[in-house]
Amino acid sequence: MGGTISLTSPVSFHRIPDEGMTMKGGIYTKEKCPICKGRFIDIGNELTCPAHQTRPRRVYVQIYSRLLHKPINICSDSRNIPFSSYEQARRILTVLRAEIDKSGDFDPTRYVAQSLKPLRFSNWSKAWIEKKEVEVQKNLRAPAYLKSLRVYLYKFQFFFRDIDIRDITTKMVNDFYLSLSGSPKYIKNILDALKKMLADAFAWGDIQQISKFPKIDIPDPDIRTIDLDQQDTVINAIQDRMDRAYILFTAREMVRPSETRALFWEDLDFRHDRVTIRRHFSLNQLRPTTKARQIKVLPLDTEVRESLLALPRHITSPFIFQKKGRPFSESWARKLWGRITKQMGINISLYQGTRHSSATEAADRVGVDATQQFLHHTNRRITERYVQGNPERLRKVLRKPG
Repeated sequence: MGGTISLTSPVSFHRIPDEGMTMKGGIYTKEKCPICKGRFIDIGNELTCPAHQTRPRRVYVQIYSRLLHKPINICSDSRNIPFSSYEQARRILTVLRAEIDKSGDFDPTRYVAQSLKPLRFSNWSKAWIEKKEVEVQKNLRAPAYLKSLRVYLYKFQFFFRDIDIRDITTKMVNDFYLSLSGSPKYIKNILDALKKMLADAFAWGDIQQISKFPKIDIPDPDIRTIDLDQQDTVINAIQDRMDRAYILFTAREMVRPSETRALFWEDLDFRHDRVTIRRHFSLNQLRPTTKARQIKVLPLDTEVRESLLALPRHITSPFIFQKKGRPFSESWARKLWGRITKQMGINISLYQGTRHSSATEAADRVGVDATQQFLHHTNRRITERYVQGNPERLRKVLRKPG
């Protein structure tokens, strides 16, 4: 009996006007006195055997309305804890009466063990992440996104544990936010994932409303760059032809390293000196679109064109940048870049030293609009960050620029 409810299907009903309280109910037990085997009697504040003063170990609440086809027996509270005392059951009975008298509705799933279990946060969130895994398998989500979600999910489950997902309040969300540490961007990513989770719960009908989330202001990222002479010095120091071509392409065409890695020979048009950027890698999975879900057609830099023409083609692999037919390793490129720049006393990442540095110089040379169009930024403000990251363009403002 503990933790169960006698209910064949979800029930909800509405109060009839002027009928007053529509629900009748009481507290009962299926046990009998262990001494005389007689029934326990409700004396108003307890179930007891008058002759022997014994009490049952388990009780249940029974509610009934003329609008229900049958009585409903509730044996546990909304946390799925079985009633062990008359007082505990009476509190639930009072809450149910008030709920029905106020709204005319009764949600029995809050007291049904088999319904409660899937709605516990730990179980619901596990089922949610499994759906995201299916989305990744169907190429609807990037593997890198799923990898981040798994990290965030651990934090969610540690905080919310077995709370009913329907009971998550704005205060709980705010308390969770205050428990987090890290950069504003990192914290915002975590909260955005939680918000997405609750939005899915709302869309699927598991919760009735979404809690409010705190607003987090994200400062602009610190864009570090090197001048293009330094960039060329690093690239020219790379001995391997394939390695050098990979980093040269990333720097001159100002694309993401994951997009360079995903280039096929069919993406090149040497007749018109163009390259089409149409896909990228997420971790080690080839994605059919770019990270921004755009197809970019870019002109080929002359030096890039010559370096590509000099590359060997693999007999079966479609990839331009490859090692024995396997796609070029982005982690290898990062390590190579890091090793050479460290030897030169330069402290900058591959992404910053290639795409960021080239875009910053381009914005100063040809302006924001042309650079935005080349980079395919949908938001001008993103491109403007490259201008703001180059203090040299402001030198002419000085009285004696030096």
